[in-house]
Amino acid sequence: MSINPKNRLWFNRFKQVSLFLFLVVIPWVLILVYITTIAHPRYVSESQFVIKQTNDSGLSSGSGIVALLGGASTSVEDSTYLTNYVLSHDMVKRLDPQFKFRQNYRPNGSDPINELTANPTQEELLEYFKKRNRVDLDQITHILTIRTEGFTPEYALSLNKALLQQSEIFVNTISQQMAKDQITFAERQLAESTEQLNQAKAKLLNYQNKNEILDPESTAKALNSLIVGLEANLSSLRTEERQLLSYLNPDAPQVVSLRSQIKAVEEQITQERAKLTSPANNRLNSKAVEFDQIKADVAFAEEKYKLALTSAEKIRYEASKKMKNLILISSPYQAEENIYPRKGYIAGISLIFLLIFYGFVQLILAIIRDHKN
Repeated sequence: MSINPKNRLWFNRFKQVSLFLFLVVIPWVLILVYITTIAHPRYVSESQFVIKQTNDSGLSSGSGIVALLGGASTSVEDSTYLTNYVLSHDMVKRLDPQFKFRQNYRPNGSDPINELTANPTQEELLEYFKKRNRVDLDQITHILTIRTEGFTPEYALSLNKALLQQSEIFVNTISQQMAKDQITFAERQLAESTEQLNQAKAKLLNYQNKNEILDPESTAKALNSLIVGLEANLSSLRTEERQLLSYLNPDAPQVVSLRSQIKAVEEQITQERAKLTSPANNRLNSKAVEFDQIKADVAFAEEKYKLALTSAEKIRYEASKKMKNLILISSPYQAEENIYPRKGYIAGISLIFLLIFYGFVQLILAIIRDHKN
């Protein structure tokens, strides 16, 4: 049985209209109903700040905002650390008792798309917190912007203030802790070097008291000078002896007396030399070597102490220079109008998408009809 061409035309038109209604009109109407009646309005509060060193020279040179933002501003790492902290589980856990995220991010459960899911896990709550709140960093000026969302303008403002306060505490705590660690390390090094210096000096003093000698090296030099003098005297006496023997007998009183003097000088030279090089433990040359080592230890300890003292003073100065704080550029404000949902944007984009989808379906159906024919 063949279908009347006129009826076939009306049937095809009916199918196209029905398809357009189901693929475009009805979904778009549902979207409009959702964004106008179901979707909760979401309000945004925003604040801006920058992290600066407390005695940053950029604040005292230059002019205006250029001086504030230029110069030795904080590194991107500092801003990255702060960004990660603001959007961390620790932050959610710290603020949850005050802001009750599970209750305030799910007012009545009527907006399943924008509200927090019922009975969320910690991970789900953190992901939702990151979705509703943002921290953006300007890579050129290093300005940080905190944007918070809430279903009421008061909630968005309060949350922004709290995040700003926690950010300031975080920056101050981290910079103070870093400075404290550096100063503690320097002071520990200084204390160790001071103790080493005191021990070296005590060892030197004990050595001097034990051996009853102030400076073995000086004493050895004095003995050497004495020996040199005695040897010169001995040489002179022997010369005089040879002169006497040239015209006197060896038994002559003058010769005997002179030889007694020579013997006394020789014995004295032997005794003095023994003080320097005798095999006993108290020989002066050994003491001089030991004393030199002790003096070297004292000198080394003194140099180490001076370096530690200079380093400690420098670290204290540098630590005070590197203290950082948070400089507020734009205070958080209470929104008067909700930004989300963006009804016009959603309506336009959804309509365009549905029309494209409808055209794609029409193309597929046309290809199928061509294959059948």
